[in-house]
Amino acid sequence: MIPGYPGRSLGLVRNVRLPREDERVRLIGELNREFNRQGRSFFFGSSISRHYTPEEIQAAELFSLRPLSIFEPCGEMCGTEYDESEACPLCGAGARQSTELHLEPESIPKRDLSFTIAREVVVSNRLAQALQAHGMTGAAFLPVRDPTGKLLDDWRQLTITSAPVDIVPPTLVGSNLFDLDEQGEFRCPQGHVLGLGLLSELWVRRESYDGSDLVRTRQLTGLRRGVLHPRPVLLFSPRLYRLLRELKVGRLVVEVTHLI
Repeated sequence: MIPGYPGRSLGLVRNVRLPREDERVRLIGELNREFNRQGRSFFFGSSISRHYTPEEIQAAELFSLRPLSIFEPCGEMCGTEYDESEACPLCGAGARQSTELHLEPESIPKRDLSFTIAREVVVSNRLAQALQAHGMTGAAFLPVRDPTGKLLDDWRQLTITSAPVDIVPPTLVGSNLFDLDEQGEFRCPQGHVLGLGLLSELWVRRESYDGSDLVRTRQLTGLRRGVLHPRPVLLFSPRLYRLLRELKVGRLVVEVTHLI
C-alpha cells in the first residue's frame, strides 16, 4: 500500500492527483511494472495538467494547444475523402485530404474552435474573420459542407500553411507516464510518428520556425486506426495567444513550447 495514499475512490479504481516530482509517482510506476509482470494492471491512465505563472506566459515564444472540445463523427465518416497513395505504409503518416471537409452540422460544438476525433480543426466564421482581420499568418480557412454538399456558413476548416517545425529532445513521447515505448511499438522507423502521445512540454528546433502565428510540428503522435490518423501538434504565437484571450475563445488548454 502507498503511504498517505491520496485521491478518491471511483469504484474499482482510484483517482489520484499528484505533482510529477512526488515520490509516490515513482512508486506507482514500480508497482505497475510489478503488476504487469504478473499479468495484471495497477495503473490505468493519466492526464497531465501544467500551470504557469504570468511571468512564464509573458516570456514564452510559442504555445502548444491541447484540444478539449473534441467531437464525432469526423470528416471521413461524413464523406470527406483522403488520398493515402503517398502515405507511409508503416505508420499512415502523409495521408492528404483530397476533398473539402464534410461534417454533420448538428455534431459541431457551438464553440469557436473544435477538433474532430480525427483532429480536423473546425473554427467559427467569427474566429476565422478575426484572425484574418488581425493579419494572423500561417493558416487558411476552407469551406465546410454537410454530407449532402451544402455549405455550412457558420464554420470553416483551419489548415496550416506555414513550414512545419521539428520536435527535438528533451521532449518526451510515449504510451503513458510509465511506458516510454522503448521497444518502438508505436514509433515509425522512418521518423514520421514519435509515439502515442506527448508526456512533457514541447521543445522545437528554433531554426525550423519561420515566425508564423500558426504552425504545426513535422513529427506526429498517435496511430493509424480506422478513421484516426497520426497528428501534428498545433502551435501558435504569443500574438495569437493574446488575441484568443481577448476574443474569449474557451475550452483551450495551452502549454509553453520551448525554442532551442
